[in-house]
Amino acid sequence: MKTEKAAQVAWKSFLKINTSPGMSEPKIHPLFASGYNMGVAEALSSQWKDPKTEIPEDEQQVLVETDCEDKGLRYAIAYFLAGAWHFPDDWYYDCRVLRWLYIPCVKGGKDGNQ
Repeated sequence: MKTEKAAQVAWKSFLKINTSPGMSEPKIHPLFASGYNMGVAEALSSQWKDPKTEIPEDEQQVLVETDCEDKGLRYAIAYFLAGAWHFPDDWYYDCRVLRWLYIPCVKGGKDGNQ
């Protein structure tokens, strides 16, 4: 969902909780939309890690963004081991990792926490 649409949904949810029955629904307030969009952008950008300053634990699979678009590999699952990034296919051995993030557990996942 695009952030503009998500801001509208969030605003409508806020109004349902904070308005009385019969009140007309005001349009989304521009400051709310702007703040929501900035918050979404910050939340998403802060999940990505710079491989120059932080690397994942050995052999932990993470999502990476690479510089190998010419090989059809923009995003991939990879792991870091013995000072190097490893990809599932050796074809990508020369791809450089631009940024990475931990893969969050999904509801019903192995650990059962979510």
